[in-house]
Amino acid sequence: MASTTYRRLHTLLLQTAIRTDGFLTHLNRVLASSAGVEALLCTLCYTLFFVHSRLTHILEKRYERLALALAVKASSALFPGETVVASIEPPKTRLSELRAGTKALADLIDDFRFFTRLWGLVAIHGWARENYFTPPGDAILKTLVWAQVGASSVFQVLENGAYLASKSVLRGEKWQARQPRWWVWSNRFWLAHVVLEGLRLLRVRQLRYNEEFGAKAETSSPSSGVEVDGVVKVQSEALRKKWYRDFYANAGWFPLTLHWSFEDGGIAPLSDSWIGLFGMVPGVVALKDVWEQTKE
Repeated sequence: MASTTYRRLHTLLLQTAIRTDGFLTHLNRVLASSAGVEALLCTLCYTLFFVHSRLTHILEKRYERLALALAVKASSALFPGETVVASIEPPKTRLSELRAGTKALADLIDDFRFFTRLWGLVAIHGWARENYFTPPGDAILKTLVWAQVGASSVFQVLENGAYLASKSVLRGEKWQARQPRWWVWSNRFWLAHVVLEGLRLLRVRQLRYNEEFGAKAETSSPSSGVEVDGVVKVQSEALRKKWYRDFYANAGWFPLTLHWSFEDGGIAPLSDSWIGLFGMVPGVVALKDVWEQTKE
């Protein structure tokens, strides 16, 4: 009996060790690429934003109940007409410490992601170069991509300037005065990029072929597409799934970029919970994509 239990426990531990080793090995391949690191940090960052928002909501409800209980006890001990005004410090609990730690980690990851985008113009240059030498076959797609390159370039310049000014790298009263305006306008150009990406994806779906989607009008390969009655029908399930992943990721960014485009944060449409939820969408999509690409 004891030997059977031992063998089962040994088998379970061995299987757990093998699965853990496989997971960590795969995770190491994901983190070996900049795309993998960004996807993981994006997912983690917005997940933490969401968790922090929910913890804040729970704590606020608890503080409200505590304040109400204290007010009831105080009012029962007062004479008619007496009023007591008290200021209560929120108690430090495990939940409040967890909330503070969650926010600190989310801010740290967010700051790191801003820092790693400082050299984003180099990637944009590579994107523009690729579009110049191997442009899409469709004129509308080509125009949309060039418009995206322009919007992304302006976004990157403005964000870099605002970020460096916020860290006191770019110093002086002029930079401090520019910083809030540059943050807003960088997000507006990011919003423009997202809208253009949506139009590009819709055009891809309308045409049912282009270089990026995997099929061309002149091809008849079953792995890419086949022309039937003058209409190219995409037959690759992988390419169809890629289109939907790109579409969902872009849809997740749209409400966020719109939210951050408001100068007055008080009238911005999204709560912290929605920011976390919408931000997780492109993060999870990108992480799943990198995870599949790094399978052995």
